[in-house]
Amino acid sequence: MVNKSTDVIIIGAGPAGIACAIQLNRYNINSIVLEKNEIGGLLKNANLIENYPGFPGGINGEKFVQLLRKQSQSNKLNVKYENVETVEFVDDTFKIKINKNIYNSKYLVIASGTKPIVPEIPIIHNSIKDKVFFDIYKLEQITNKNIAIIGAGDCAFDYALNLGNNNRVIIINRSNRIKALPILQDRVSEITNIKYFENTTIKQINLKNDNITLLCNPNLVTIDIDCLLIAIGREPNLDFISNDILISPKVFQIGDVKNGQFRQTSIAVGNGTFTAMKINTMLNQGD
Repeated sequence: MVNKSTDVIIIGAGPAGIACAIQLNRYNINSIVLEKNEIGGLLKNANLIENYPGFPGGINGEKFVQLLRKQSQSNKLNVKYENVETVEFVDDTFKIKINKNIYNSKYLVIASGTKPIVPEIPIIHNSIKDKVFFDIYKLEQITNKNIAIIGAGDCAFDYALNLGNNNRVIIINRSNRIKALPILQDRVSEITNIKYFENTTIKQINLKNDNITLLCNPNLVTIDIDCLLIAIGREPNLDFISNDILISPKVFQIGDVKNGQFRQTSIAVGNGTFTAMKINTMLNQGD
């Protein structure tokens, strides 16, 4: 069993968590970054990041993630790929449990991002659950498939742009209100492989010949697809921690986990840097 102590534990290696670790490193404050998947968080799903300073022509999400990885290595950040199970606060120390290992720290930074909202759709039978997705990363390499995306926000339209060049995509919006940025709407409209249906609701989902059949209103239209991608929103990923611990003055939430609808890379990076500077001040002041 590993029982390791450090000044700061950061849960999550997205742009917020990495920015925080880099700044702590500049103060010679020891930190450990715990990440269950890979560095970069949801950025790997981004079709194009255009509003982050320093990239005049924008940058693809995966390329940005590669730069984050490279910067993490050059700064010798201590990133451990572990899935946090529970967090306890005992004797003024945070104890993060992972399997049989325990990581202890004086301060805790939560940069765990968000998880997709899973709708209560009883019509999704167990037989088709392997064809229903809530994130795009498992679909990025597929080609020549029919894909339906439920949602009308930035994620839904960005996912369509990622998949539309090599597949046939349908965006299904239950209303006539589109929440996606106008620039994303314009780009989607330019790709012939992407179709947009508004005021459409799914009444029934069936499995037919190893494909999914959607029965939609109005007029009970039938749509045959290979897979279904649900992008109706995201919520903070905080399953591993109790509210009692979250209110501690030594706990900091940064990035998408705290920013609600204002989920932007630049905001997340600012959160991370600001938090590291605040922790440095608290340590120098004796708390």
